Amino acid sequence: MNCDHSMLAYRFYRQPRAILLLFTERLKSILLINLMPASVIALGLPLLLWLTGGTDNAFNYVLLFVSIIAMSVFFSVHNMVLYYLLQPYNINLEIKSGTFAVVNFFTYLVCYFAIGKKVPTMIFGTSISVFCIVYIAVALILAYRLAPKTFKLR
Repeated sequence: MNCDHSMLAYRFYRQPRAILLLFTERLKSILLINLMPASVIALGLPLLLWLTGGTDNAFNYVLLFVSIIAMSVFFSVHNMVLYYLLQPYNINLEIKSGTFAVVNFFTYLVCYFAIGKKVPTMIFGTSISVFCIVYIAVALILAYRLAPKTFKLR
């Protein structure tokens, strides 16, 4: 944010190509950082499940791995896209976008209410994975189309 605030004063930094290249590079970095702990969890949880008695359906192990990785990518993309589309912060890093606050609140509210729900792995894993993949595709399309117009100083 601090870098963006300083750099957005320069014309070259506001060009669509520069914005999209920066978005892509930041997203790659954030994905790599977030996938490190997610990979440990995605590998460890199915292993723990197997060691503690497992499941009758071997596909559940794969689905568990895929859904954890998909959720990690979802939260990486979600936060980056919101940042680029809504520019929620001011120079003091205070959230000034009501839309950003509402979307973030709703996202984490849904996650909170999903805690402790007993849903079969096949249904939960498939629905989470499909939702994440569709959301990521739509969010990236929106970012690439709208970020050059919305990425500005607030």
